[in-house]
Amino acid sequence: WGCHGTVQSRDAPTPPPLPFPAVPVSGCDDLIGAVFELGRTLCRLQLSDEELALFTAAVLLSPDRPWLTESKKVQKLQDKIYVALQHEIQKKHSTEDKLSKMVSKLPLMKTICNLHLDKLEFFRLLHPETAMNFPPLYKEVFNSELQYSDPRES
Repeated sequence: WGCHGTVQSRDAPTPPPLPFPAVPVSGCDDLIGAVFELGRTLCRLQLSDEELALFTAAVLLSPDRPWLTESKKVQKLQDKIYVALQHEIQKKHSTEDKLSKMVSKLPLMKTICNLHLDKLEFFRLLHPETAMNFPPLYKEVFNSELQYSDPRES
């Protein structure tokens, strides 16, 4: 399904196989539902590629991550991104409340992130061998919240 409820082309390329075994997603209905609802609400905003890129950068540059040592520097970068995003929105003559609608999604995004971390931790406990073989980028992004140690080493 596309952004506006339309069916996407069946000729779209098939995504590459996952680098780790597929596992059932039972017990993840809440997470999956929240992700799709966020996607729907962001889609309704009809963000341009530039707006989406800047919003993504602002979300990723979150100064409230507990492991950061230079949170003030990250906050300054995030502030600059928000200024650029506001400029981009104004340049496109979008409605003034578009940025506030985007920012209003941040608590839901944080909730989804926390729910995702909970599911990852549970998955890591159930399938430690698979978790150890997650792709390197995935491990890097989530390493500060999850430790992918071999339980046999304990």
